[in-house]
Amino acid sequence: MEEQAIIDMPTYNQLKELMGADFIVELIDTYNTETAALIEQLGQALAIGDATIFGRTAHSIKSSSASLGALTFSQQARELEMMGKAKDLNGADVKVEKLVADFIQVKRRLEELRDEP
Repeated sequence: MEEQAIIDMPTYNQLKELMGADFIVELIDTYNTETAALIEQLGQALAIGDATIFGRTAHSIKSSSASLGALTFSQQARELEMMGKAKDLNGADVKVEKLVADFIQVKRRLEELRDEP
């Protein structure tokens, strides 16, 4: 994931302006915690082959990521959501591994933005 593509700044700044600087800090913290838990749940659903839970979980990741401006990350989650809806998890393990790796970058970038004045 390219550095500038991690967070779409117009989307992020619009949310920050709408919600306020104080609330965005809380939103980022909640997003980072909940997304980590959702990624874990995604892995569990994949391990047991539950495409329905897999798709729903990916949908949650997609939606919250898009609202914070993690658009590329959101698109990755959308691909996983579609795999779940299609009840076809073939190759999902590689995509989940990439999602896990990219989440580290998304989380780090959001933490940097959170700490800006």
